[in-house]
Amino acid sequence: MSPANALLHRAIFILVAITGLAAVCLGIIVARYWKASRQAANDMRVVSRAQAPVLNQANKREAQRDAVLGKSLARISHEENAATKPADLVKRLPAAFPLLPHPLSIAIAPSTSDVPEPPAVINVPQTDLKPLFDRLEECRACQEQLATARQDLADARAKDSALTIERDAAVKAARGGGFWSRFRIGAKWFAIGGAMGAIAASGARR
Repeated sequence: MSPANALLHRAIFILVAITGLAAVCLGIIVARYWKASRQAANDMRVVSRAQAPVLNQANKREAQRDAVLGKSLARISHEENAATKPADLVKRLPAAFPLLPHPLSIAIAPSTSDVPEPPAVINVPQTDLKPLFDRLEECRACQEQLATARQDLADARAKDSALTIERDAAVKAARGGGFWSRFRIGAKWFAIGGAMGAIAASGARR
């Protein structure tokens, strides 16, 4: 066998050996990656199953509160729209105040040609002043809290959306990513093996 043929056979042998070694390394890496991804996916499924009842109960309670609130708001809106005439307002207005030590009295003087719309007079006992003042201050505090709660709710929904995106990405990563992700990993390692073989062959030719 001529020296050129011997050198060529040696280069081919080295190329095949390095390519086989790269394939074995790739197989080991892929197997370990698949096993770790499967274990991570199983762990996430276990956590998800454990948290599912908690989330379902929370969603159920939230839906019940929303239903009760919707009915209450509808009733209040109906009562607000139904009371339009002064006589209706006089009847309904005391119920809008909290329970007081003494009931309020509201009176409207009869209209005359000189005063077609006489003012309504509300008599407030002195013992009712403090409860009324406290209720008004509580209403102001509730308005402030409601405004803050609405802003917190908007931020909570934004964070929930971000966490959902992160969770979906984590689940996908735990399952090994998509087809193209796996294809890129395999192609990278085959390219590395081919490059090493080419380098070896080039060195052998020298």
